Amino acid sequence: MNVFFDCDFTLTGVHGGLRPYVREAFEAIIADGHKVYIWSGARVPWDIYEDFGLEDLISGVYFKPIEDHHASLKFLQIPVFPDFVVDDNVGPVEAFGGYVVPPYIYVKEPDDHLLRAYRHFKAWVAGEAPASNLPS
Repeated sequence: MNVFFDCDFTLTGVHGGLRPYVREAFEAIIADGHKVYIWSGARVPWDIYEDFGLEDLISGVYFKPIEDHHASLKFLQIPVFPDFVVDDNVGPVEAFGGYVVPPYIYVKEPDDHLLRAYRHFKAWVAGEAPASNLPS
């Protein structure tokens, strides 16, 4: 499976640092035999890839479609289909399935949302959870 993570306010916070458990979530997904990708609707997030030493875990870095999500994949030259998306915005999760996390703004608060997203993904792959954590 191809698991896509949004960057701004999903992986990084207002302070520019990484949300807790990024590496752990990525490593768990990869250990389960899946691939991790990152994208952003505002930019191609090379800084996340390079500045935080995650190159060994990320299979691709892309500009994220912000509307007409499926059709935009070809236009944006994204060569793989997102099977599961982790994002602080509902739109991509509605389009592809996945897990919505709250924006990473309050950096001093305990935050295990990426571990929760991983657990939901793992349960979904096993057929034990719905395609997203959005209300039906």
